[in-house]
Amino acid sequence: MTKKSKTDNVQGTIRLMAAQARSIADSRRISAESRVVIAVIGRDKAGIMAGVTAILAKRNANILDVNQTIMSDLFTMVMLVDIKGIHVPFSDLKTELEEHGRQSDLSIIVQHEEIFKAMHRV
Repeated sequence: MTKKSKTDNVQGTIRLMAAQARSIADSRRISAESRVVIAVIGRDKAGIMAGVTAILAKRNANILDVNQTIMSDLFTMVMLVDIKGIHVPFSDLKTELEEHGRQSDLSIIVQHEEIFKAMHRV
């Protein structure tokens, strides 16, 4: 193998590795953009979780994690939800959840995960 062909081979390998790195970075960016944080706060009553999860199920969203706490009569819930499979724009899902919150006397906040993380950095 000549010096030029070795150089060409190394450069080709570097280009391939760079393309793979870009592909991995792009897939991570897409997956981060497809996750949202949903926070629900209000007076505890039956059906709060059922109402929120029914909307998510109807829109084909996947709940990745949920943390729920009841403090005295205050209900709090934070969910991490994958929305890459939803059949409506994110803004429609956000509006639907917020409207459900208003009708149910709850505060429902829906944010992309990256925005949530940026707002809560110490």
